[in-house]
Amino acid sequence: MEVELKPDLDCSAESASTGNEPSAVNRKPRFTIGKIMFWTAVCAGGLAVVGVTDDNMLYEVMVPLNLAVYLAVICGLVTIVRFPASLDSWIPLAVIPLLILLTFLYTLTELGDQRQNFALLVVLIGAVYGIYLLVRNIKRIKRAGFSLAVAIYHLASLVGWMVWGFIMLVFSHGWD
Repeated sequence: MEVELKPDLDCSAESASTGNEPSAVNRKPRFTIGKIMFWTAVCAGGLAVVGVTDDNMLYEVMVPLNLAVYLAVICGLVTIVRFPASLDSWIPLAVIPLLILLTFLYTLTELGDQRQNFALLVVLIGAVYGIYLLVRNIKRIKRAGFSLAVAIYHLASLVGWMVWGFIMLVFSHGWD
């Protein structure tokens, strides 16, 4: 199998365009000032969220939860604005009431093994949710290309779910 080498695309007068190749002038830029400023602000906001997290109360668990909530909100808004008709925008939002319902049911169970089993069920549902998001992302990337905002939105949604399930698991035997 022979590979045909394509000449580098440039804007010089020497390279004549045949009409089949996109010119370097008409290409969509990968990095724009707006995108760089947006992601810089997202990173700065994330550092601020991590910086204001209380040191005394479950610091190792609250930092990922706070950061996941922050990134899910910011990247979720960007995803909804950019892709309002896509299910990738709305699935993590639809999962929030389910997690609230599961948390309410968790509080109704008795302390001990029953509550611990329910917390494990929440973590397993989170694992299935993560696999579903991964499959959706792979299909979306093949269909429409990669979007960093959507990927971070889905990852933050999954991390938030899993950290919340871990908190349920830790406190399944009470506060002691």
